[in-house]
Amino acid sequence: MKVIFSNYNFTPNWIKEYNFDYHIFDRSDSKEFLKDFPQDKITYVKNIGSDILDKFDWIISNYNNLPDVVLLSKSNLFKYISEEEFNLVKDNKTFTPLHTKHHKTVMPIAYYREDGMYMEKNNRWFLIGVPCRFVNEYDKLIGNKFKGQEYKPFSPGSNYILPKENILKHPKEFYEKLRSFLEYEIYPGEAFLIERDLYNIWS
Repeated sequence: MKVIFSNYNFTPNWIKEYNFDYHIFDRSDSKEFLKDFPQDKITYVKNIGSDILDKFDWIISNYNNLPDVVLLSKSNLFKYISEEEFNLVKDNKTFTPLHTKHHKTVMPIAYYREDGMYMEKNNRWFLIGVPCRFVNEYDKLIGNKFKGQEYKPFSPGSNYILPKENILKHPKEFYEKLRSFLEYEIYPGEAFLIERDLYNIWS
């Protein structure tokens, strides 16, 4: 399995404990955070578009030569799933959202579905005070596909195990368009929208 990490101002020494074939997109303020990692496993990138942009960059660059399975994740993965939970699913070859089953849930905002999927109220509450530039264009591309969902299946942190078949449900141009919505701000509002649609996009 190929593993792609997005890193920001974090030293993910835990990665060394696993036998990963990994690569890191590093958007940190200093190279000091990854100074003890093999430099051929790191691509230093501009800090825009959040980790979502790194995921799309990798998909676009490798679209015609995807591995059978890839794990796309933030490097501080254990903020979003416990190590014990991760170890139970890390070798999965099927579509797997990587999130804890122990988030605090408060109805009517969020709950866990019977299959363990985290569900969040689909009312865009998270965009209050967040910069957005392409919301209407984003809606034209993808928003209407999931219109009418009162709750969206949502994996906080946007960490997933993905078979290539799930990625290839959409053409390369689809990912290029989504990436174009992210290239103007460190945390654009569109990144929050896309994060909440990734499960629907890939499942």
